[in-house]
Amino acid sequence: MKDIRYIADLLDTKFKLPNGWRFGWDGILGFIPGVGNIITDIFSFYILFRAAVLGCPPAVILRMAINVVIDNLVDKIPILGFFFDFIWKANTKNVALMDRYFSQPQKTNRNSKMVVLTTLLGLSVLFFACVALTLYSLIWIFNEFYKHIPG
Repeated sequence: MKDIRYIADLLDTKFKLPNGWRFGWDGILGFIPGVGNIITDIFSFYILFRAAVLGCPPAVILRMAINVVIDNLVDKIPILGFFFDFIWKANTKNVALMDRYFSQPQKTNRNSKMVVLTTLLGLSVLFFACVALTLYSLIWIFNEFYKHIPG
């Protein structure tokens, strides 16, 4: 696990400001469009791979993947994405999650299942809301168009 801790430290907490706030290469490389995120993603996925090799169950791996996906999704938002890399620290969260799993396997696995289930439920609700909004918009556009057809 030393390799995983070292990578997480490099990416998330390597440097320290005078006020005690820490940041790493993930935030710095995020300023390089495209390439920076690819480099940090490779290391983030290595941490996921090592967690699987070390014996973390699928629910914990999925929960770790959610941390990485959140990091990548917010990265796509201009300006906010740059700052989010300095705050979110997905790799440090994932190492802490692995530590919790190895110290309390049943509790961490159960909590991870709940987080994954809640995330999937939330995404399903969001998907159906988007479908409903799209259908409502299409019906409204059709009705508006139909009002202006003579006869």
